[in-house]
Amino acid sequence: ALYELYFEALREGHAGQAIDLDGLEAFVGPALETGDFATLEQRVLAIHRLKTAAPAGALARMGALAGGGSKTQIEAVGRYFDALGLAFQIVDDVLNLRGFAGGLKQTAEDIMHGKVTLPVVRAFSQLTPGERARLWALVARRSEDTAEAVALIEKAGALDSCLADARTLVEDAWTALTPLVDDSLAKVMLRAFGWYVLERHY
Repeated sequence: ALYELYFEALREGHAGQAIDLDGLEAFVGPALETGDFATLEQRVLAIHRLKTAAPAGALARMGALAGGGSKTQIEAVGRYFDALGLAFQIVDDVLNLRGFAGGLKQTAEDIMHGKVTLPVVRAFSQLTPGERARLWALVARRSEDTAEAVALIEKAGALDSCLADARTLVEDAWTALTPLVDDSLAKVMLRAFGWYVLERHY
């Protein structure tokens, strides 16, 4: 069972990285034409799930299995770390645009690389058609001048919306997990780690 989980984590992580490297640029044009961004958002979230959430969940299930957890406990721990992994990537997308503490990464690096991230897609769904077209033009040209693109994304409320989604993911998963495990220092640490993922600035 441990080996199955281990290889599942490897397969999903590699698939997510491959899709991420390939990019989602080809899907933006059709979404802009139709005004339907739900599928594009699902594609972004699928990459996040494969790259980070699925491996984190699989590794957490391995730990719960090795620790003698019941099937219900193993799955709940796994789902909590699925949520943490997805929330981590969502927060990372936001920090990329608002800036990492200490200048750990270059602000708006994703825009400079023409990357289709969750905040960009969420902004598309809230902006006017003209603003959407302008935002995509700014992202697609991969300019180092990112201020206008970031301003449009902020104007749409996309960053706060993404952070709210991340918090809901973690809180819902914790609500499902907490009654299934006894109170302990380890449980406190799991809860604290969830808060760290949501509140981190680097």
